Amino acid sequence: MNPTIALFHAHDEVALDTLLQAADLPTEDITPEILEHFLVAHLDKALVGCAGLEPLGEIGLLRSVAVDEAHRGTGLGKQLVAAVEEHARQEGVRTLYLLTTTAEDFFAGLGYRKLARGEAPPVIAGTAQFSSLCPSSSSFMVKRVAE
Repeated sequence: MNPTIALFHAHDEVALDTLLQAADLPTEDITPEILEHFLVAHLDKALVGCAGLEPLGEIGLLRSVAVDEAHRGTGLGKQLVAAVEEHARQEGVRTLYLLTTTAEDFFAGLGYRKLARGEAPPVIAGTAQFSSLCPSSSSFMVKRVAE
């Protein structure tokens, strides 16, 4: 059985918070506005994955990609990223940026390329993710998702 991927609903909040904490991903700056652009994956009734988009005009921040440990290696992470990229295009986002401490190879395999943090557009540099929540050792990556 394949997980279903859909937009976040309020009843997913506790499970989402638990998943993000288990993946050691920050939750402090996740607002209701950001949650409107989160996708979650369910298998039966269990939340087993998530990925978020922070749209900032024509650019956006891909964030909080996590898969429950029991479902890693199944391709669910790739499915979630593809779904967020499609959601981003629907929202008018052309370029996605991300920060990662552990998954640079995973994202490189999906077409993201590493950038120097100094190349961050000001609107990305101004996010809490970039400016304070993710360590300066994080890899900063980019991918064009629409022309």
